[in-house]
Amino acid sequence: MSDILIVDDMPENLQVLQLILRKEGYKVLAARGGDIALGIVKKHQPELIITDIKMPNMSGIELCKVLKSDNSTTAIPVIFVSAYEDSESLVQAFEVGGVDYITKPYKPAEIIARVNTQFKLIEAQKLAVKQQLSKAINQMVMGIAHEINTPLGTSITSNTFLEGVMQELQSALTAGTLTQDGLVTGFEQIKDSSALCSRNLEKVAKFVSLLKSVSQSERDSSCADVKLQEIETRLKKDFSKQDVQIQFVGNTTTEIYVDGQALVEVLSNLVENSIAHAWIDHDHLATITFTHSGNNLHVNYTDNGIGLRGVSTQELLKPFVTTKRGNAGHVGLSANLTANLISGALNGEFSVKNTPQGLEWDIQIPIDAPDNA
Repeated sequence: MSDILIVDDMPENLQVLQLILRKEGYKVLAARGGDIALGIVKKHQPELIITDIKMPNMSGIELCKVLKSDNSTTAIPVIFVSAYEDSESLVQAFEVGGVDYITKPYKPAEIIARVNTQFKLIEAQKLAVKQQLSKAINQMVMGIAHEINTPLGTSITSNTFLEGVMQELQSALTAGTLTQDGLVTGFEQIKDSSALCSRNLEKVAKFVSLLKSVSQSERDSSCADVKLQEIETRLKKDFSKQDVQIQFVGNTTTEIYVDGQALVEVLSNLVENSIAHAWIDHDHLATITFTHSGNNLHVNYTDNGIGLRGVSTQELLKPFVTTKRGNAGHVGLSANLTANLISGALNGEFSVKNTPQGLEWDIQIPIDAPDNA
């Protein structure tokens, strides 16, 4: 059975609750005060807490506030114990996150009914989370299978055709019927088939690389002192052969404390997305504006492109959403990867919107070392 932590400053009350709950098969932990309860929760987290409202040093309401303010304990349901006439305290208890209450003097049937109800709700929530996770995994698997199967299938077909051409050439050579025109045609077919196979295998390799990047985007920050000018130089060099003009606005001589690799990946992803989606009959111009605001760096990216077509900004950030499905290897992961890098490794915030200047990303990231913050 599940673990229940009961909290009360009166040993008699703890003893009565223990007897009632253990008779039903529950494992019961007991604490004579809110501070002791917090120590128990840190070492052994229960699935349910039953606490008296009025206790010395730390009340049940104060205990609940602490639990709800901590991400590791906020989900633990708290049932309060109160006297019939203490309606004012019950209101406060529900305001701080209590889920139910038990009245004094204790009635075993009421206690068991309320406790069982909470565990039914816990199981229902676990089932809902499991179903949601299963659905997300199925969608991811289907997306991965689609993006890999299509180019692999094309590669296999192309390779089969290539083998057929080579067999025909070999048969013609053996029979002495191979002509110069036949040889030239065969070589052209081999060249085309080989190129088609290579292009599609490159799509698979790129997709696998993107999957690795998505998993790495959840990594911890690796911050160091970085000059924005170094990032500017690297981006301009990386895209110098792709007919892309990247315009930097703001002071790039400033040194900041940030995960430089993550920032480069974010900006590179944005430019690559613009190349793939935004610049149709538009100049290949991206503008990156750096603005300092206290201990934060504000990065604004606009691409002077066509903006989003066919998807919303919310859909853009979902995995496997792309406006170019099946075309040129666009699998719809780079925007999701970019969002993960900003909120993860860069510990920042962002917003995305359509504007007359194309798609605009607004990014805020902290840039000071902890000692200087």
